[in-house]
Amino acid sequence: ALMQQLLTGKKRFPEFEGEWEKIRLGDYAKIQSGGTPRTTIAEYYDNGKIPWVSISDMTAYGKYINKTDRNITDKGLENSSAKLYPQGTVLYAMYASIGEVSIASVDLTSSQAILGIQPDPEVINNHYLYFYLKSLQEKIILMGQQGTQSNLNAGMVKGFRLNLPSLEEQQKIAAVLNTADREIELLAQKLDY
Repeated sequence: ALMQQLLTGKKRFPEFEGEWEKIRLGDYAKIQSGGTPRTTIAEYYDNGKIPWVSISDMTAYGKYINKTDRNITDKGLENSSAKLYPQGTVLYAMYASIGEVSIASVDLTSSQAILGIQPDPEVINNHYLYFYLKSLQEKIILMGQQGTQSNLNAGMVKGFRLNLPSLEEQQKIAAVLNTADREIELLAQKLDY
């Protein structure tokens, strides 16, 4: 509920005022899908040091990805459509767990089922974008192209319209939501004991 109120501007911090700007995500972010090196070529994977994110890594490791179940080599990166995403890239699942979102906490690559979204840091805070995309997850599942499984494509994501407050307000919203996430995690850990 807090996330919905803060991300829609229904609840504002007293130090901020003014209209939010409506933008198209693709106009203010570099958005690319990943790729998978051929799995039959061992030298693309053996002793690889570059984390390669799959959907299962996103669901297993959650908000921040700093390790993966599988790594690729430089040769695997060079000989595939995989891209090296810098730390801070927002990872967005297009297939299977559609709408799942994570943030790269190290430089990494991903499968083609995942978009790497690198927002312009002068316009969009990556943590704000994480929460914004997370808040859309239920709608996105319904919006996905129907086939054997629901999915998105890069064009659809580039066309997403965001209502954006100032960068300072985005940072404050993200900080509050990050704090709320940490408190929820601590409570969950206490319940596990």
